[in-house]
Amino acid sequence: MASIVTLIDDPFRDALENIWGELKAVFGLKQLRGSTAPCFTWHAAGRYDDDALDAALARIAAGVPPLSAETGQLALLRGAECLLYIPVLADDALLALHAQLWSAAGAVAEGVRAAYAAATWAPHISIAIGRLSEAEVEDILPFLNTREAAGRIPVTNLTAIPDARSTPESWRTVPLAISG
Repeated sequence: MASIVTLIDDPFRDALENIWGELKAVFGLKQLRGSTAPCFTWHAAGRYDDDALDAALARIAAGVPPLSAETGQLALLRGAECLLYIPVLADDALLALHAQLWSAAGAVAEGVRAAYAAATWAPHISIAIGRLSEAEVEDILPFLNTREAAGRIPVTNLTAIPDARSTPESWRTVPLAISG
C-alpha cells in the first residue's frame, strides 16, 4: 500500500518514540511492532503515478498556510491486533487540506483505500501494533494513563510513501509553505 502522510517532527517525534521505547523496556512486549516513523495518514492507495502525485503535492503544499494539529491522549484499540495510537483531532484547516489531498491524490491513484475518505477518515499517529493478551492490556493501561500525549503538533510536510515496506530513503517529502 502506498500512502500520503505527514511525518512528525522533533521534539514531538522523540517524545512519541520514547513512549514506544518505554513500553518495550518496561513490559518487554516483543510481539509489538513500532512505527517506522511517527506520522499520520491523509490518503492511501494501491499505487500512485509518482510524477503526477509529486506535482500535485508540491502545488498543494505551496498554498498551505502554517498548520498545527491537536492530539488527544494515548489510546488503545483492541482487536485481533491491538493498536496503540494518539488521535489527531481534525479541525477545519485539516479537513480542508484533507479534501484537497483526497481529490488530487485520487485522480492519480489506483486502488484508493476508502477508509481515508472524508466520511471515514480518522487521523491518528500509530505508536505500536501487535497481539496482546487481556492481562498485558490491563498492565499497559495504567502506564498509558501516566503519559501525556495531548497537545498541538506542527504540520510541516506532505510525504509520499511508495510502499508500506519501503525505507525512508525512498520517501518523497514536500515541506509546507510555512513562513518563518
